[in-house]
Amino acid sequence: MTSPYLPSRLRLAARGALVLLGSVTAIVAGWMIFLQTVEVSPYVAKSPLDVWNYLSVAEHRAAMWPLLGRTLTDAALGFASGLLLAAAVSTLLAFSRPLEEMFLPTLTTLRAIPMVTLAPIIVLALGRGTAGTAFIGAAVVFVPALLTMLQGLRAAPRADLDVCRAFGGSAWTAYVKVGLPHAVPTWFTAARITVTTSIVGALLAEWLASGAGLGGQMMRDANEFQFARLWSSVVVLTAVCVAVHQVLALLERAVSSRMTATR
Repeated sequence: MTSPYLPSRLRLAARGALVLLGSVTAIVAGWMIFLQTVEVSPYVAKSPLDVWNYLSVAEHRAAMWPLLGRTLTDAALGFASGLLLAAAVSTLLAFSRPLEEMFLPTLTTLRAIPMVTLAPIIVLALGRGTAGTAFIGAAVVFVPALLTMLQGLRAAPRADLDVCRAFGGSAWTAYVKVGLPHAVPTWFTAARITVTTSIVGALLAEWLASGAGLGGQMMRDANEFQFARLWSSVVVLTAVCVAVHQVLALLERAVSSRMTATR
């Protein structure tokens, strides 16, 4: 049991480490159960030990890091672009119910269209470079982030908004002083939900457009039967997703506690 006398930051770090350890344990256990229950050739299905042996070779790691860096760069561009656009649109819709009723159903319907079918059109329009990759990543992130952010803005207490307006505050003042602070936890939730989605979007863009990064390499590995490298890439990406998710969760707790103390 964690001692209550430990500093709060140390308790947060210990909690994050335990969650990370639990996530890794669950992934490895599910992996082993999958290999035991599904009859797949060991040549294709690699075990955790196989991946460990592959990543233990320095040359293999050295070849993977630049590819991972490219994929994370593509994911960061899509993640940032999608979140900024979602924040801007959710703010606009929060100020206008008619706009929300007009455009939100259409935006939600667009989510049902598979990105695989839209990606070739995006590539033709924007090319196979950074613009096309960022657009695909932003499109994957935008709708779920928008819906979550808008829900957070709509959840602001009506009484607090009325008090702000009663003292002469404008709609913008009510948004800044009441709506946005109450929406911060929900916006962090949107970030945690979409950060892994942005990596999937980057992989999709690399598969269908640029052919760069780990996405392009994984496609080549599947065609060349390099299954050890393919599984190792999947494991590295999974570890990165778990780590980034935990970093955002720690940041969310720190910001939320800071804002709660400030109110």
